[in-house]
Amino acid sequence: MTTDKILTALLLTFLLSCPAQAAEVKFGEPLEFSLNVASITMNDKGMSITYEGIAGKYGLVHTTHNMVSTNAAHTKGYFTGTVQAIDDSGHLEQAMTLGLWSRSGTSLKVYGFDDDDSARILHISTVNLATKVFNAKVWELD
Repeated sequence: MTTDKILTALLLTFLLSCPAQAAEVKFGEPLEFSLNVASITMNDKGMSITYEGIAGKYGLVHTTHNMVSTNAAHTKGYFTGTVQAIDDSGHLEQAMTLGLWSRSGTSLKVYGFDDDDSARILHISTVNLATKVFNAKVWELD
């Protein structure tokens, strides 16, 4: 089974289970932070972007999104990746992340989920590829 089919199956499973759970989720106020874009690598399938910086209570964060384009114009697609965070007490947290993205010019909109040990995390972010700034809103879902 290809990565595309696996990711599609995972996203469909999540989306189809959401209506039953939607009434139970309380998003509350998001944690908002900005990270620096440390690197951008482009290839024929899309791009890989690495972000780093201090993200509030999560501490030092290092994230990589491997973005795959799903159209010829490279204006939308999906991503998988990793997140690592070291908080002020030195605790290291690692998580897998996945989601969808869209691009308009040098701006990206990113919708993702992290499978963290302590909480499932929803993040909605904007990335300015020209200024190399990643702005995120993060909600802990459980």
